This record gives sequence, C-alpha cells and structure tokens, in this order.
Amino acid sequence: MTASRRALVTGASRGIGYAIAEALARRGYELVISARGVEGLRRAAESLRSAGASRVVVAPGDLRVREDVVRVVSSAIDALGGLEAVVMSYGNPTCEPCTLTEAGWEDWLEASSLYLASTATVLRLLVERNPVKASVILVSSATYLEPMAPLVVADVTRAGLVKLARLASRSYPEKLRVNVLLLGSYDTPGARATIEKLARRRGVDPEEVWRREVVGRSPLGRAGDPRELGELAASIIESTDYLSGAAILVDGLMTPCSP
Repeated sequence: MTASRRALVTGASRGIGYAIAEALARRGYELVISARGVEGLRRAAESLRSAGASRVVVAPGDLRVREDVVRVVSSAIDALGGLEAVVMSYGNPTCEPCTLTEAGWEDWLEASSLYLASTATVLRLLVERNPVKASVILVSSATYLEPMAPLVVADVTRAGLVKLARLASRSYPEKLRVNVLLLGSYDTPGARATIEKLARRRGVDPEEVWRREVVGRSPLGRAGDPRELGELAASIIESTDYLSGAAILVDGLMTPCSP
C-alpha cells in the first residue's frame, strides 16, 4: 500500500489520539485533528506542525453529537481533498468509573453514541463521500474481552467495534480497511484521571492503585507508552491492505488469552 499522507484523527488534543497524530506528523502527513476542546486542539496543532506535519487543520467536535461528526468528517474530506487515513480515538463515558448498578439509561445512550453511532457514521461518510480508500484505526480496549466492573459501560459498548470493523471492511473493501487496536493500560491523562477517581472512592493512594491495577497486571511490569502506540498505529495505516478487519492486541500481555 502506498504511504498515506492525509489523515483525520479524533481525540487528538492529548493522550492516545495525540500520540498517533504526532507519529503521523513525523511522517509528513497533512492532518485534520478533532476533539471537544478548542484550546487543547490549538496547542496540539502547534506541536504537530513542529513535529513535521505538512499541514494541520483544527476541527472541534463532539463524537456524541451526530451533527458534529458529520461536519468534522465532511470538512476534513473537503479541506484535504480526501482522506487516506482516519484514526478514531475516543474519550470515556461521563459516568465512569461506574458499575452496572450505578450506570443509568442516559449513560448507556451516551456510550452508544460515543463509540458505535459515531463510528458507523464516519464509516458511512467515508464510503459515500471520500474519493479514495481509507485505512481506518479504531482505538479500543482489550478489556472488552472480559469487562471490568468499574468500566462496564465502555467495555460492553466497545465490544461492537470489532464486529463493525470486520463488517465494514468486508462490505466495502474498495473503500475501507478498518482495524481495531485493543489496548492494555497506557500512561495517559485519561487513564490517570480514572485511577484517581477509583482511588478516591476506595479511600486509598492513587499511586497504590496504579501500581496494583495497571503496572501489576502486565508481566512487563509497566504501563504502555503512548508514543510506542503512535508508531505502531502509523505503521499499520501504511501496511498491506491484506491486514483488514483485524482486532490487534497491544496490551503488554495483560490479557491471559488472545481474542
């Protein structure tokens, strides 16, 4: 596959989304970056330009809002003249960490919009409007294989991403190549915030929870580095189209058995 050079990255103001955008910037991509916070996006854009991006367009939007998703994708296609790559990095449901009995109706609807409805809408728009075939990366979690009680809303809802990626890739092979990254624990602001919330509930030190429930779960004895993941995602985007519809574990051996 010819190296892609035009990409849309969501959740790109920080964390995993930013790390993947930065890896693409170092390869000279033209980028459209999206997230909810305008100021965070502007700071990210400056850094990405410094990292080597040939062009960076800021497109604020909320993946939970249909109109935002349509506007961001449509404007990205128009601004760059087409997208060879799309990376969907998602935030977390508002309620999390929350258990099954703590999560309400609106929490499940929010998660469904955030993960499934947004992704299905993006894929449809790529099929209908994008003039070139797109390599799509969906950033998910290995914990969907065995949902964790405090992350039940995200873990259960994200399970559908694997099936959606496979179906879309098989249905539209001339337009889409969709792969899912199933992550373990990565040291990001979002992951730290979730651990801090859990620690406050339990009345314990956040560092203790981090050591036991993040670092301690991997035989490697560490959390993942977002920069490592960024390089891997960029390589997958530029890899053979024979890798399509796959669910790829990148979890530091935290998962006992592969999917």
